[in-house]
Amino acid sequence: MSIIIDNMDIIREKYLINALEKGKTYDTVLLSGLRGCGKTTLLNEIARCLRRDKPPVRVVEIKGGNIISTDYDLLEAARALGAGISALIIDNAENIENLLPAIVEIHKKYKTTIYLSGEKTLILEEILKQSTTITYEIIKIHSFSYKEFLEYHSLKENQISFIHYLLCGGIPRALILPCTSENTYMIQKIYADSFILENIIERFSIRNPSIIRQLLEKIAKTQGTQISSRAISESFAANRITVSNQTVIEYLEYCRLSGLLEQIPVIDIKTLKTIEAGSAWYFTDNGLRNAFVATTNDSNLKKSNIEKAFENALYCKLTDQGYTVTKGRISKGKDFLENISFICTKNNKKFYIQISPFAAPATTQFRKRESLLAIHDAWPKYLIGEESEKSDGIITISARKILHDETLN
Repeated sequence: MSIIIDNMDIIREKYLINALEKGKTYDTVLLSGLRGCGKTTLLNEIARCLRRDKPPVRVVEIKGGNIISTDYDLLEAARALGAGISALIIDNAENIENLLPAIVEIHKKYKTTIYLSGEKTLILEEILKQSTTITYEIIKIHSFSYKEFLEYHSLKENQISFIHYLLCGGIPRALILPCTSENTYMIQKIYADSFILENIIERFSIRNPSIIRQLLEKIAKTQGTQISSRAISESFAANRITVSNQTVIEYLEYCRLSGLLEQIPVIDIKTLKTIEAGSAWYFTDNGLRNAFVATTNDSNLKKSNIEKAFENALYCKLTDQGYTVTKGRISKGKDFLENISFICTKNNKKFYIQISPFAAPATTQFRKRESLLAIHDAWPKYLIGEESEKSDGIITISARKILHDETLN
């Protein structure tokens, strides 16, 4: 559930509850995620909740930047924590030099929980991982789920709303217009341009920014399929664009470090070994993904894009629910049979998801179902497609239903 304040600030209640609970166990809690996903709003709400707590908690809020830019500045500001139970809220924490030593020192001096976030939270994740003395928890804040998107826009769940969500995504800061507005795509492009400029091009001193955009267009087009950096480099060469294999590797890593893309391996289901022919890539928000999809009047290309957008949205949903997600490949005898869309694991449990193209012919549905039946274990197996009552153990579910329902068992 989300709470909307003045139609602008959106409190993600599930994250709020989780952050407050983790703060009782861990020294430090990091809110990680894309710029614009509501981390600052959530930090403010954490502070308000702690101030209303019983017994009362002394809360000190700090913003890294011009005034507090070094460990010395942070330690001076932390003096306001005083004795007793307290909480230190730090936003834009990546702008504070020598952040980790200061956090360690604060935990030595005060009985406090530190909540922190910023615009470049993957940097903060790496900083915390260097510590050997403090306990910390990283809470990843994702874009709106389909249910949250419907709630925010006051929409009913139907096919039209489903398509709007797949194309608009769920970054609160980017949803400043109704999803039905003809200017929504323009806003997405502006937001995406701003994102890659500040978080990739300027941060990593990219000399040829157009290559980043073309690379992201390539990932959007091939998204979800296993692809190697060499194959990407060769596709650029086919269009008379010279980009080395190493440059592709570096630029993809920059996109990953910005939080825009996530890389997942492809696993041979029988041997459980990673297939080294490349990785699959997904965008962390569908609206950002859509900004790099070429507009077209070709109905087949539009349909293909919607299918890829659904797969991307489902990937985001699964990771938001805490699953470790990989892609799979299954063979029958010596012959390759089919790729498996997702293998999902959490708490020593597993299930498989196979996505069938929308309105796929019976032969395609049969092939997708057969690939799941070729996996000889007892873990649940889901086929996303038209509902079916076949008694072969495969659970069929529609694309809209799997996005709208809260959890999978």
